[in-house]
Amino acid sequence: MFGYTTVNKPEMKFREYDLYHSYYCGLCTVLKKRYGLTGEFTLSYDGAFLCAMLSDLYDEEDVVSSRRCAMHPIGKHAIRTNAVTDYAADMNAIMAMYKCRDDWNDDRKLLRKMIADVLGMKTGKIRTSYEEKTSVIVSAMKEMDEIEKAGTPEPEKMAELFGKCMAEVYVYRHDEWEKYLRTFGDHLGRAIYYMDAYEDVLSDMKKGRYNPFSDIYERPDFEAVVRDMVTACLQEACIAFEKLPLIENVSILRNILYSGIWTRFNIVAASRNGKENTENAETDEGGRK
Repeated sequence: MFGYTTVNKPEMKFREYDLYHSYYCGLCTVLKKRYGLTGEFTLSYDGAFLCAMLSDLYDEEDVVSSRRCAMHPIGKHAIRTNAVTDYAADMNAIMAMYKCRDDWNDDRKLLRKMIADVLGMKTGKIRTSYEEKTSVIVSAMKEMDEIEKAGTPEPEKMAELFGKCMAEVYVYRHDEWEKYLRTFGDHLGRAIYYMDAYEDVLSDMKKGRYNPFSDIYERPDFEAVVRDMVTACLQEACIAFEKLPLIENVSILRNILYSGIWTRFNIVAASRNGKENTENAETDEGGRK
């Protein structure tokens, strides 16, 4: 996915980070098991956040183990998995497939096409299992593609469509928490879309690619405008988040939502303004998002 729901590590307790990282490593393990090395390549902090949040909400029983891997060859590290991990891996793979397809359409990068093709084959049955979700995602992605082809700078509409995709990702079950999870995923998705478009605007303009901020990126208040848009979306997401009965992982999740998620935005903003950034950004291992 996009990799914006990352932690602000200096503000976390050691045990909190270890717990969060165990979800991350558990997701990595399940992605490799279900989708092979290609699936492992799609590992993201977005998926780990989804794992930590839904595992807490539904009080899933964790299976905790330890192992070495290519990223941790010296010592064993904790792996935490449960039923939610399988779901998060499926959503991670499906969204990564569509993201790689979009990257291929934008940049014609062969590696992205290869990943998208492999994930397309491996997620075939899974997408059938999630027919309702994938129908919404495919429809939203198609509409986004049409707007991109038309070249119309419509940030609010594009964010709305991506929000629809993320709303489906966060709805794990049709129950009393669905409306809050849907609202949360919707507004988190909108915020992520704005942040990604903000980060890519200069490179997109140089390469002649679509970017919804193409008509305002030279305005002196561009950063402030985008920051306000992201803030408004995250406020709505956090209102829904705080209505969920989260206990075990709530401090970790709040760290991400109220602090960590801004890390990358602030780094990009500092870079645009020619300032040295002093924040400690958490990056996905292996350069993945």
